[in-house]
Amino acid sequence: MKTLEMLLEYFKRNRLVNFGILIILAIILYGVLGSIFIMHLNIYDSIYYTIITIATVGYGDITPITPLEKIFTVTLILAGVGLLAYILTFIISSVTENLQNRRSGRIMAKRLAEMENHYVLCGFGRVGLSVFEELKKRNQKVIIVDMDEKATEDIEEDENIVVYNANATEDKTIKKLNIDKSLGVIIATGNDVDNLFMVLSIRELYKDAWIITRASKKENYKRLKHAGADKIISPEASGGV
Repeated sequence: MKTLEMLLEYFKRNRLVNFGILIILAIILYGVLGSIFIMHLNIYDSIYYTIITIATVGYGDITPITPLEKIFTVTLILAGVGLLAYILTFIISSVTENLQNRRSGRIMAKRLAEMENHYVLCGFGRVGLSVFEELKKRNQKVIIVDMDEKATEDIEEDENIVVYNANATEDKTIKKLNIDKSLGVIIATGNDVDNLFMVLSIRELYKDAWIITRASKKENYKRLKHAGADKIISPEASGGV
């Protein structure tokens, strides 16, 4: 029942799949109308003839006689076999991928929820990598948050390391990181605006969170401190955390 609800929700949101379904219905409608007006069949035989022609079953009980009937049948076969096969393949693969993504999302949510006494590392560039290596040496648990999958693809995940490819500036992402049970949040992106936004969001959601952030420009130190950062570092001034 839950899977059915997920499928219905997916169809509602995915216009390409809906468009594919409309094309399939259009092919069936073409076959039925053509069978009525060209083959001179009744509605029931028209539906029957359309289905067996598209499915390439062809029992031989209804046979096109005139050139026009033969042309119609050929076009129906081409449309049915070619386009229908392509669209069905697309729909099946698309739905399967969506269900797999949903399942992966549930697994990720479970892993994130199970993390305790960990550090949340936002941003995995040069500084983020340096921070991660230091935390790893100390056998600390880490959730790495970065939108760039390529930046994190070489990280070997285990029970102490979770990679979450998402936008850390969004509240919905922040809420999944179990920050209230963490040892602290380390913001290491090279964008001071993003860092400021993350500090503000995290401090608003988690009053007691310990937040350390990177500042690329000295003039932003006060802004970050005022936003709620407990400690501010500069990659030029510090080699680690």
